[in-house]
Amino acid sequence: MTVPNESRLGSHNATSPRVCVFGEALVDELPAGPVPGGAPLNVACHAAGFGLAPLLVSRVGSDDAGAALLSVLVARGVAAEGVEIDPSRPTGRAVVSLHDGVPRFEIPEGAAFDAIDAGAAEEAVRKWRPSVIVFGTLAQRDPVSREALARALSASKATRLSDLNLRAGWYDGAVVRRILDTAQIVKVSDEELEEIRRLLGLTLRDHDALAADVVRRYRLRALYVTRGAKGAFVSCRAGDVVRFTETPARAAGGPVVDTVGAGDAFTATVLLGLVRGWTPEESLTRGVAFAGAVTRIEGATPSDPAFYSPFLEEWGQVTA
Repeated sequence: MTVPNESRLGSHNATSPRVCVFGEALVDELPAGPVPGGAPLNVACHAAGFGLAPLLVSRVGSDDAGAALLSVLVARGVAAEGVEIDPSRPTGRAVVSLHDGVPRFEIPEGAAFDAIDAGAAEEAVRKWRPSVIVFGTLAQRDPVSREALARALSASKATRLSDLNLRAGWYDGAVVRRILDTAQIVKVSDEELEEIRRLLGLTLRDHDALAADVVRRYRLRALYVTRGAKGAFVSCRAGDVVRFTETPARAAGGPVVDTVGAGDAFTATVLLGLVRGWTPEESLTRGVAFAGAVTRIEGATPSDPAFYSPFLEEWGQVTA
């Protein structure tokens, strides 16, 4: 796994908006070799690249992989005070295979991120005082980390953003309902939206109508649905009215290198939009553009912080 040789701190400073990302930090074992991964780690790295001050709450092993992940966080400007070191469990890993360009994941049990300590997570979030907390489903597969997430959420009045990131074998209807009951803004893929329909026994078939139904049932502020090369759409609620907006994928220079982490890039853009007060439609359009650009590079996150500059300039988010 490639580890940066020197620190490349993000552009945030003491006054940068603080956010928190909870969940797995692991090694993605790609066909081309191991790289840092885990949706929460990817989102946190993007948040730092966007100039926010992200805290990652996770757990890694006291092994070489764990040390490498901590080095990556330091290099990317992500606060690692919330990352615990497990003395016995190994750092998590995900064996990634591509099927028609779509990544599939095999994630062994018993990883360090399955044992995030509830008290430590709660204390880390309370001290950090984030404005937004991001979380998913994988780190909820073990009751220990599930309790840690509950305690972390209870420690803050932050806006709750969830990217489902459903991984085969590690979710059920109860997990999905818990997310929808807990989060205020949710991001899913079109495949995951279909899983929501199946698991919750919903009857609507059209994606736009189904998304609106989920928003109303669970009183979500917004539900973002990514559709790969087709772009994405958002269903957002204002009172009892649910608006639907769709954005096609934007043409980007160069061929698609891989799609691993594209959804995480979209989620990070939605996170930035929540902090900066963008409309859901602005977050949608900008998320599609940024995610598309990430598919043109190798890996889930860029190693060069200059990658973010054109987007921040276009979005008017450049800070001194």
